[in-house]
Amino acid sequence: MNILIETAAPAVLPEIASLAAEIWHEHYDALLGPAQVDYMLEHYQSVDALTRQLQEGYTYLTARQDGKLIGFCGYHPEEERLFLSKLYVEKAFRGRGISRMFLEKLRTAAAGKSAIYLTVNKENEGSIAVYRKLGFRTIDAVTTDIGQGYVMDDYIMELSLC
Repeated sequence: MNILIETAAPAVLPEIASLAAEIWHEHYDALLGPAQVDYMLEHYQSVDALTRQLQEGYTYLTARQDGKLIGFCGYHPEEERLFLSKLYVEKAFRGRGISRMFLEKLRTAAAGKSAIYLTVNKENEGSIAVYRKLGFRTIDAVTTDIGQGYVMDDYIMELSLC
């Protein structure tokens, strides 16, 4: 399997937003409902949202096989930790080590930081299992009001780098 992981240029954001919509509807409609998924896609995964995040210091990495976008992740460095905002892999390519490949790049980006952390929906058992396998542990839980009557009910997971 020849997978290329690279930093995404702004011109790739429409492709990332399209893959995000595909993955989110496939994965989250049953957990959150299609209306909340559409709301969250617009606010966090649309081209406008991704562009704004790049301007705020986020970096996006893409995974491609034979030129086809099959996954992406987004992260933001903070003072002491690196925040992993997004990590998504197309369903047909899950279980092939792509998350681990992203994590290797994230470890490099987190040089000098104490940890990499993320939030994950409490009902998202598959992703929680993947993160645990990668060495993350649950350190807290948070419920965040995101507007329009929607909330994100998440665990905070962390991978210690010390």
